[in-house]
Amino acid sequence: MKTRFETAERTVSQCGRPLLAALLLLSAIALGQTQPPAKPDLATIRPFEMHVPDHILIDLRRRLAETKRPDQLPDTTWEYGADLKKVRELADYWQNGYDWRAQEAQINRFDQFTTGIDGQQIYFIYQRSPRPDAIPLLLIHGWPGSILEFLALIEPLTHPKDSHSPAFDVIVPALPGFAFFGPTTTRGWDPQRMAKALVVLTDRLGYSKYGIQGGDWGSLIARDMAYQAPTHVIGLHLNLITVDPPNPEAVAQMRDAERKRFSWFDRGESSYFFLQAAEPQTLAYTLTDSPVGWLAWMTDKFQLLTDNNGDFLTAVDHCTFLTEVTRYWVTGTVGSAMQIYRENRLTGEEMAPTPRLETPVAYADFPREVAVPPFRWITQTYNVVQKTEMPKGGHFAALEQPDLLLDDTRKFFAKVDQKQGEIAP
Repeated sequence: MKTRFETAERTVSQCGRPLLAALLLLSAIALGQTQPPAKPDLATIRPFEMHVPDHILIDLRRRLAETKRPDQLPDTTWEYGADLKKVRELADYWQNGYDWRAQEAQINRFDQFTTGIDGQQIYFIYQRSPRPDAIPLLLIHGWPGSILEFLALIEPLTHPKDSHSPAFDVIVPALPGFAFFGPTTTRGWDPQRMAKALVVLTDRLGYSKYGIQGGDWGSLIARDMAYQAPTHVIGLHLNLITVDPPNPEAVAQMRDAERKRFSWFDRGESSYFFLQAAEPQTLAYTLTDSPVGWLAWMTDKFQLLTDNNGDFLTAVDHCTFLTEVTRYWVTGTVGSAMQIYRENRLTGEEMAPTPRLETPVAYADFPREVAVPPFRWITQTYNVVQKTEMPKGGHFAALEQPDLLLDDTRKFFAKVDQKQGEIAP
């Protein structure tokens, strides 16, 4: 499938290397700016190469060296929050052993771009397959995830070793306020508005039919895209699905195992969700000023949300985790990324009941996922045509179990009718 973006790319190529180099340089310079360039051409797709200015990395190491650490009660680890020993261990490595430039180079192996949509610069990876039958596929992250969750999936999705497996043109957008060219500058960037922006993005790339994979906030955004553009979204592969009880009696009728998986928001571990939904600005002062404060906040969430044996670094390697932490820090989006919780609460209070979604859905149920509703509730709202009970994995499915997620995604989209958005017979 040829896209309008291919035409634009050929135009850049014809202009020669000097122009391309200038575009990359301007994109890199923009990273260090506190304000976007004046009157940008918002409809232009521009190449981007990630490069964090040296002074930001120097300042980070200085702050790490000057950290004032809290005390911790004797004989405790995670009972009161992020364990001091684990945070100290990670902070020391972050300061003295971690190499952001090496991780930056890994990300720059992929084709990256920016474009303006709804007054916001949108950053995304766009990696095309050489296969002419490739399926356009968006991979949408949540909080505290990022595009980094999906890096291990891009190559096998675009270049499958088995010629009988489907191939994909992969689009990995950073949500507004989460990365380069953030933070957001206007109110109202809730999942529905983000969904509208990503519908515009796929249209701008020239795709009229595409699939979506998402978890966490990415799941809600994928759902909203299917509601907003039902003739364009051929299928959703989701590793988290949230629905409300279908009626007042439904909660009382839950089995014990169902109640345990569904009641996460009633437990103390979910406190961060309500804090970020209530006052993200207040929290942002501390987490934006202190890298170890931000590190501790992330450490606690990964310990809580991954399928681990008591140490989350058995589920996610330390370099990948620190790259997630660093990416938020160096882009200045620690605070703005949390605002989606508040925006969703403000708009969600006025939303009508969710209608049934007829788009085909694959549901990958990982055992350590949080807030899982009974499946019979899910099927009242979602057209689930494939359900897989995964043997292991938690909230960060793409990071923790990329092979399981990859195989399940391929299996689903191999069955989806690319023209009608229906399951092929």
